[in-house]
Amino acid sequence: MMQVNFIFSILCVFVTCQLSFAQQPVSMDEAVAIAMTHHPVARNAALAGQKDVLMQRQAVELAPLQVKYWQRNTQAGNDRLWSVTQDFGAIPEYFRRAQRYRTMTYTRQAERALTLDELAWQVKAAYMDAVYFRQRLRIMQEHNHYFEALISVAEIYLAADSIAELVKVSAGTRYAAYQGRMYIAEEELKRAETRLRQLMYLTDAIEISQTELELYQIHPDKNISERFEPVKHQAVDEAQLQEAKSVAELEKSKLFPGIHAGYMNQHIEGMNNFQGWMVGLSVPLWIRPQQARIKQAEIDVKIKANETEYRQFADQQHVETLISLLNEYFVQISFSKENLLVEAQLTLEEIEQDFSAGRIANYTDVFTKASNAVFAKLNHLEYMNLYNQTALELEYYTQ
Repeated sequence: MMQVNFIFSILCVFVTCQLSFAQQPVSMDEAVAIAMTHHPVARNAALAGQKDVLMQRQAVELAPLQVKYWQRNTQAGNDRLWSVTQDFGAIPEYFRRAQRYRTMTYTRQAERALTLDELAWQVKAAYMDAVYFRQRLRIMQEHNHYFEALISVAEIYLAADSIAELVKVSAGTRYAAYQGRMYIAEEELKRAETRLRQLMYLTDAIEISQTELELYQIHPDKNISERFEPVKHQAVDEAQLQEAKSVAELEKSKLFPGIHAGYMNQHIEGMNNFQGWMVGLSVPLWIRPQQARIKQAEIDVKIKANETEYRQFADQQHVETLISLLNEYFVQISFSKENLLVEAQLTLEEIEQDFSAGRIANYTDVFTKASNAVFAKLNHLEYMNLYNQTALELEYYTQ
């Protein structure tokens, strides 16, 4: 009985530790690390690496060994013949096929690295969205008391016939609209957190450690001249181009004559055994189909070279566009921080002072001022999120 209680206690401690770990706040880097461990894309990348090793073993593949046996029974006796033949194919083809499988391996590795980088980018973007929507909802909740106080005072004055019914209805409409926006903000936060859990491949709720949006810094360890080079697709494009070239070289090697060799042994009744060796060449007589395949492979190389050139050009243009957007958002954030946020804070402080002194005369105007002040803070936060999302995308294209 004591042993059972001891085991039960250990299980309880283990479950408690697991639950406490699941509730620990998660940073952005930790979220990426979890996704790289749990997400099927990351796990499949590890399995695909094992497939690459097996694929390279297929480079040398011989035709089946042919063993033949022939026997004839006559009145004079039995005649028997057996032979062994092996078709080795064209020797240069083996080297070209090995090169082909190596380039395929490099291509798959580059593509998997690109896929994992894209997953990391998506996790970071989802994490940043979760921080943004959480802070956005918190700002709206913190300033909700302005609108609750305004609607309460309007109801008091309406009961005393101090204000018109239209003012009361207008105040109620604006208050309801603000409550509706808070509800939408709550739903947007839920969707953002669901998206983050999906990318991390977790079913339980998670707690993010970052509570305030900060401007994301791109490649702080690199020089300015190296920070925004569009290098994301270079490895994949180069590997795919080399793979296309290896296909063309493999097709050319198939024009070489194939080699086959064999051994035979014949027994004729009343005579000694006959045995011998055979070595031969297989020369293609009709090469036009193979020449067509060679030209087709060479065209594929040119097509891939053109695609690589254009993608590098497109990536460069896209990076320049992202840099332009980043600068635009930064200017807007700086202007908002130095002007609009200051004005919004002064407006809210003035409204509080008017409340304390009982100087609320025009409720519609006060509602409008309070709304504008709150949404000025929310717009500032939105520009910060746009900046961070653009910075994360720029980091993806230049890392």
